[in-house]
Order: sequence, then structure tokens, then C-alpha cells
Amino acid sequence: TPGGQAGSSLPGAPFAGEVPPDTAPARGMSVAGGRTQVTINERDPTVDLNLKIDKNPDNPNEVVYRATGGVRVTIDSPDLAVMADQPGQPQSRRATILADNIVGWQSALPDGDSRWEIYLEGDVIYQQGTRTIYADRMYYDANLQRGTILDADMLTPLATYQGLVRLKSDVIQQTDANTLEAYGPAVTSSRLGVPRYWLQSDRLTVTRQQSAAADPLTGRLLQDPATGLLQTEDEYFLESRNNRVYLAGLPVFYWPRFRTSLSDPTLYLDRITVGSDSVFGTQVRTGFNLFQLLGIRNRPENTRWIGVVDYLSERGVGLGTEADYRRSNLFGYPGEATGFWRTWFINDSGLDTLGRGRFGLVPEKERRGNILGRHRHQFSPGFDLKAEVGYVSDRNFLEQYYERRWDSEKDYTTGAWLGRNVGTQSFNLIADVQINDFFTQTSWLPRLDHFVLGQPLAGDRLVWHGHSSLGYARFRTADAPTDPRDAIPFDLLAWEGSETQGIRATTRQEIDMPLQVGPVKVVPYLLGDLGFWEEAIDQNDFLRAYGQTGIRMSVPFWKVDPTIQSTMWNVNGLAHKISLESEFLFADSSQGLYELPLYDPLDDDAQEAFRHRLAFNTFGIPAGGDVPLRYDERNYAFRRGMQSWVTGASPEIADDMMAVKLGARQRFQTKRGTPGQERIIDWITFDSQVVLFPDADRDNFGSNAGLFEYDFRWHIGDRVALLSDGMADFFSQGLRTASVGMQVTRPTIGDVYLGIRTIEGPISSNILTASLQYRLSDKWGVRAGSSFDFGATGAIGNSLSLIYIGESFLLRLGANADFSRDNIGFVFGFEPRFMQRPRLFSPGGVPVGPPGSRYLE
Repeated sequence: TPGGQAGSSLPGAPFAGEVPPDTAPARGMSVAGGRTQVTINERDPTVDLNLKIDKNPDNPNEVVYRATGGVRVTIDSPDLAVMADQPGQPQSRRATILADNIVGWQSALPDGDSRWEIYLEGDVIYQQGTRTIYADRMYYDANLQRGTILDADMLTPLATYQGLVRLKSDVIQQTDANTLEAYGPAVTSSRLGVPRYWLQSDRLTVTRQQSAAADPLTGRLLQDPATGLLQTEDEYFLESRNNRVYLAGLPVFYWPRFRTSLSDPTLYLDRITVGSDSVFGTQVRTGFNLFQLLGIRNRPENTRWIGVVDYLSERGVGLGTEADYRRSNLFGYPGEATGFWRTWFINDSGLDTLGRGRFGLVPEKERRGNILGRHRHQFSPGFDLKAEVGYVSDRNFLEQYYERRWDSEKDYTTGAWLGRNVGTQSFNLIADVQINDFFTQTSWLPRLDHFVLGQPLAGDRLVWHGHSSLGYARFRTADAPTDPRDAIPFDLLAWEGSETQGIRATTRQEIDMPLQVGPVKVVPYLLGDLGFWEEAIDQNDFLRAYGQTGIRMSVPFWKVDPTIQSTMWNVNGLAHKISLESEFLFADSSQGLYELPLYDPLDDDAQEAFRHRLAFNTFGIPAGGDVPLRYDERNYAFRRGMQSWVTGASPEIADDMMAVKLGARQRFQTKRGTPGQERIIDWITFDSQVVLFPDADRDNFGSNAGLFEYDFRWHIGDRVALLSDGMADFFSQGLRTASVGMQVTRPTIGDVYLGIRTIEGPISSNILTASLQYRLSDKWGVRAGSSFDFGATGAIGNSLSLIYIGESFLLRLGANADFSRDNIGFVFGFEPRFMQRPRLFSPGGVPVGPPGSRYLE
């Protein structure tokens, strides 16, 4: 029968009767010897045990025990091996049973052991390991570990589940130590006497499979450090037929066959969301556990497979699938293998609404969707393989259907990457191919990179860093949109002037000479770069030599004053630590910066799509013109110093420059915690940096200073922080941003953020942002967010949701308004609390746990 986490307590069982302790009572009568030890005691120490012992007149080798008035039976046997679910936890070889009355039969076996059969009735409580069963009547064969239980109610913890799983059944039969069968059973995680939901079946079978325990990261088998023996772990599988899911007593789902691991307590449905808005219409989004629906018996370990069925009244029906895996080996090859697969497609019958000037766009394809798969396999020794498939049907699909993924996640690319690390060196072989022709991307057919970082030379007096790359590139620019309203503001960027291909060979090497001059660390360095491009923007070959020299310096200061004390500010002594940093550099290039396409882009696809409309929308420049050079991303990367980085993202970035960088990193530290257990924390951090340009007209549009930035954090308390950051270019119409905000976090209770960000330059904006996620009580929570521009834009977006925290489910009722898209919508969320990946409500960063995980609610 199912086991669970060794040592787990059973909080608040909602049934009459005691939970047996882990050890037998001090006084009792041992009634058997040999391998199997049985002890019979009174259930209540204040009540005398009424025990009668008789020999069976028909069998002289059998003794009959009759006990009434409350009995405790403890069985110790090496055959009672309930393995712990967590590797390294002790095994349980004891069963304890409480009942009002018992009859037991003890018979002698030829090997000197005793066979025990026991019948129990009246408020029966059975515990073995971490499993507890409440029943009305029970028969049990202690030696063969089989029996029959009537009117059973079983609670059992699971290795990967915080709460307890509950099984109720009229009849349960244990056929052996590894198999249990239930007739007319109901399974739920609810602790209520009448559950709000349950899975009802005609017949259910639970089997235990035992395997050697392995480290999930390395795949190595685990050994008990005390005995040297291999550790084992159990996994329990549930299989049933003619299954119905009940909600509030009503059947809502039927499936003929069901099989799953009890480590995954979801019942078919992984998620469901109901909502409505003006872009997608009425929406019902669902995800189903395909391993359970298809009754797959040998589900691969550490895998998840979800089938997605979505209904969008204004767009159509969407179908897809999601899969995740984490394996210690793959197809017999050892090493950690992780990855995921996402697909979703729809026959779209609507129009795209993407914001300002982009309402009612006709999709470029009717059948729309995406495929995204990423895989990583870390071989031994030192090999690392990555592969990715990223297909999108059209340019606007991700922005319309997966806006967060479009704005913040990695680009969709297709290719493979093989790496090998040897000491301070790394070798990478890359192959990429462009399959989405509406994005500007480079295909590498193939490319080889070599890195060396921090390699000591000349007896540690010098340090070598380097990056060399050789590959055949095919650079293809984005196709223009097909909808005229999307095509009018579209314009290729300056570095996208032509499609090119050919060999690109570059090498960038740096030699450092670290010196310690008193308290000052001084690092003079030389950097050289040589590159060849078979085709530049003008489709002619291009050879560039680049050299840079400079000196970096840093010096630390600190002062500690334990006499600074403040109860108000929670300060117990104060240490101020500051590191002053500087760099002077001079660089010279044989070729200019703006003659090469960006074979390695600086921005992702979302930013490039915005830049394709920037010249027209922001500066009123018609197609064929370029944004002012001061806002060109290549110029920002150059002034920021990318050409100084051996591992810079784009070797195309390099040009003449002279600059002085000045920076300071500061920490104010104090001690917090109970006396004797204080810990050092960063009370205030303040980092800042500015770049000075001696040749301001050439390098920084006439301003001697630029690229000023700072980051400030004040942890007023352990739960309250004041945050601020900003950056500024000081030339005319240079971009300047600053933000200030406060964040309050109380784990399991809530988190609040309120802040304002100001932007000045080519775009002017002052935006107030607020967000709240808070648990108001045991039953209610709230989620809210708002953004407001104090300029002409006004309200940007608002959302408000109420969360009802039920005993078994979380319910969300919310509304949101996206004024940039003229979209107002409503959403109804429904999430079982037994989900392994809760996502609906996480106050203070901690998801609401399953029922019974903290206490009986």
C-alpha cells in the first residue's frame, strides 16, 4: 500500500481515534518470538485489557487470542519493509493497529517463526511507515502482508506532495506487500468529511515499484554512508477504470481508463481558465495530463506531458501540447538531460490588435501557431550539447498571443551548439538556420568559436584572455509586412542595408599585467582585434585591424563603527565599504563602425521590430531614412565599451575612441538577528559610474561626460526596501531615465510595490506603477496592478483580481484594462490546490499550499 515521506506527521486527522505513536507502549505482553514479534496492549493505559488466550482444539499448533475493550497491536518483522520515499531516510519495519476488539490466530511454522492472522473491528486505525488507514473492520495476515479492509479511509503522504492524499473505499484488499486493490473507491486531497471534489472509480489498483535511488543531477546511484549499501526509493502507481470526477457532488468529467504516478496527484485536468475580452472574445483555456488520459503505464521519470485545448470565440479553437523532462541519461548516454517542448496552433478567424496605430491588422496567415523546443545534454567529461527549434507562423503571432514571451524571452532560433570546456578554455561548434523570414537573423553554416579566459602566463605575471571565431554566415533581413497599415511605418535599420553571406573570421586577444601598488590594484593591458568579412554592407570584402591599450585601477576603503546603534532603523553597528574603480583607454581602428551588418545582433526580435517603426513613429522620418545616429543601437554599444570586452556580443562593434571611466561601489553593512545568531546584511548599496570623453565631438556628440548610471537599494527592514536606479546621456536630447520605488514583502502574506519612472529624450514620459499581491485572510486574497502616464497617454493598464482560497481550490475573479490596445476583459481562474506547479496566487512569493500541508483548515 502507498507509503510516503519517512517521519512525516499526520496533522489534524478529521476522524475519531488516536494516531498510533512510533514506538510501542512501555508495558505490554509480547506473545510471539522468532522473526515476527507481536505485542498486544491496552489501547488506553487507564483501562485494563480484557485478553483471553486459548488453544485451538482442532489444531494443537495454533493459539487463539481474543481481546476487547480497546486494543493496541504492534507487529515487528523483517518482512514488514515499507521503504522510505526519500533516499537516506530510515526504513520502517513496524505496523501498529488500534481497534476496539480483536481476534488473533498464532500458528507455529517449521522454520521456528510464527504465522499471525488478525481480525479487528470497531474504530480501527492501522499505521505502517507513514501510511495511516481508518476503517470499521479489517483482516490482516502479518506474514504475507495481505488482508481485507471494510469501510476504509486512508491518508498517506507522497514524496513530492506537501499535503496528504486520501482514499475512501467500501472494500480494500491488499494482495501482497506491493499491491492494493480498492472497490468503489474515491480519491481526493480534501480533508473534509464530505469532500468538495473527488475521483470516483469502479475499481482501483495501487502498485509499488522499487528502484535504486540516484542523484537527479549527476545520475549516480546513492549509497548509505553508514552501511555502504545502495539506497532505494519507492514510486507508487494508480490505475483505475470507469472514472468520474465530481465537483460539489456533481459529475463533471468521465474517462474510461486512468493511470498515473501518485507523485503527480492531478486528476486529468492540469489547468483551466475562463475569461472574456474584446481581442479574443470569450475564452476557455484548458490543459490535460496526457499521461493520465492515455493510460500510459511506463511514464518516463521526471517528465510532464500536457495537451492544450483552448476556445476563443473571436479567433477559433487552439490546440497544442507541452512537455518537460529532466533525465540523468538519454538514450543510454549518461549526463543530465533537460528540455521542454511547446506547440500551439489555431485557424485564426479574427484580426490582430497590437496597440497604437496597429488596430485591426489582417494576419499574414490564417493557420497560425508556433513550435518551441529546447534541449540541453551535459556529457562527461566537459561536453555540453544544446539544440533548439523555434518556428513562428508570422511576424505578429507572438506579440498577439504570447506578449510576455515576445517581450522578455529569448528569440526563436533553430540550430545546435556543442561545447567543450578544458580548464580556462572553451571550444564551441554552432550551426543555425533561419526559418522565420520576417525576422532579421543570421544562419551559421557552421561556426567555430574558441575562448580562453584568465589563463596565467609568465609565472602568473601576465593573464591572457581571447576569443577567436570562424564561420560561414548567411545574413537575411526581415521581409516587409503585408498589411499596409503595418507596412507604412516599417523601415529596415541602417545595418540591414543588404543581404550578405560569406566567411567571417575574427580574433580578439587581450594581455593583462596585474600589479599591486600599495593598496591600489593596477592592471595595464593591451587588446588587439583582427577581423575579415567576405561581404560588408556594400557586399565587398572587409578587413579591419583594431587595437586598444589602457590601464584599469581599483582601490578599496572601509571603516567599521560598532557604536552606531538604532532601534528605529534596525542598525547594530555599521561598516562602510567602498571600492573606487577607474579605467583609461585609447583605441584605434583601421575601418569605421558603420560599414558592417550586425551578423551578431545587439537586440532581440521584439526590440528590432519596435526599431523598424521608430524612425517614422517617433521622428517622422519616411521610409528610406534612418534614426539620428545618437539613437542608433550600434553607437550606444560602442560608447558603452563593447569593443573592450573579449567576449563582446558582436565583434562588428569597434572604432576609434578615447575614454576615462570612473565608478564607485559602496556597501553599508550592519548585523541583524537574535543575540548570538546575528548575520551580516547589506543595509544600503549604492553603485555609480560615469564615462568621460576627451574627444567629445568625435566620440560623444559634443558632450565631455555621458553614460552616467547608478543603482541604489536601501533595505530599511528585512521586509521593506527603497529602490532607485537611473542613467543619463548629457548631450542634447540624450536619453535620461530615473526611477524610485518601495517594495514591501511578507512571506506567505503579501508583497507590494509602488514606484515612478521618468523618461526624457526622444520620448518623454512619467509613469507611476503599482502592484499588490496580498492574502487578506485565511479565505481571501487580492492581486492588483496599475500603470499610469502623467502625460497625454494617461492610464496604460489596470488589473484587479479577488482570490477565494477554498479548502481544495483557488478561485479567481478579475478584470483587466489594456488601454494601449483598447481592450477590457474579465477572467475567471480555477486552480486545484493539489497542483504541483501553482501559479494563480503566491503571496510574498510563496504559493498557497495543498490542504492540510500546514494545518487542518
